[in-house]
Order: sequence, then structure tokens, then C-alpha cells
Amino acid sequence: MLDELQEYLLPRPGRKIIGLEGKLREGDRLDLLEDALFLENKFARRVSKNQFSSSEEVIYCHCLSKINSSFSHYIKPLFKNTVSTAIIERMIFDRIVEPLYEEVSEVNAAVSFDLIRGMIFFLTGKCHIRWVG
Repeated sequence: MLDELQEYLLPRPGRKIIGLEGKLREGDRLDLLEDALFLENKFARRVSKNQFSSSEEVIYCHCLSKINSSFSHYIKPLFKNTVSTAIIERMIFDRIVEPLYEEVSEVNAAVSFDLIRGMIFFLTGKCHIRWVG
């Protein structure tokens, strides 16, 4: 599990590393930048703080894996269909943030909606998630 978590904590091999701002710019979503930087940093600090807690690491790995997969299956196809940003935001909340919160908050009350959003931006900054089709 720790090896799998490390895969998400490092930049994704084979993709150009342009950081969170670059990825949001690429997807024409700089409107998210201020919140994205704050929430990405909040999650990164949390991972660093809990790096020796195997139960926390299992939760983070599960969340990051589920976010990565759900984004790829439910959100990325919307970019090809030029759907409005409001619909994309709603789908991110409905398909990723809320269900993951409901699932994980039962075992870890410290997981919040904002922490999950931070995970999305963390994965974006590490080039696992792209905001283009």
C-alpha cells in the first residue's frame, strides 16, 4: 500500500511537469487557482504530518486512487464534449467529492470536503489528472 501511495505522491512519469498552475491554465481553469493552491498545500501538509501513520496512509491511497479513476471515467470525457464549467464542477462534486466524503468520513472524521478537493488539486499538480480531454 505504501508503494502505491508513493506513486501518487510523486509526479507521474511520462508527463510533462508543469505544476498545478500550468495544468489549470492548460484546461482554461485559472479561475480555480487561488483555492486550488490553498487546498493542494493543505493536503500536502496533512500527508507530511501523517507520514508515519499507516492507517492515514491507507486512507490517502484509497482516496487518491478513487479520485484518479473517477476523474478519468466521469470528468475527463466532459472536456471532449465542451460541457460548461458549471456542469463539470457539479459532476466533480456529485461523482467524486460527495461520495468519497460519505465513504471515508465514516472511518476518519478528519476528512473534509475541502481535503478531498485538495487531493484533486494535488493529483493535478503531480500530473496525474489533466483538465483537458
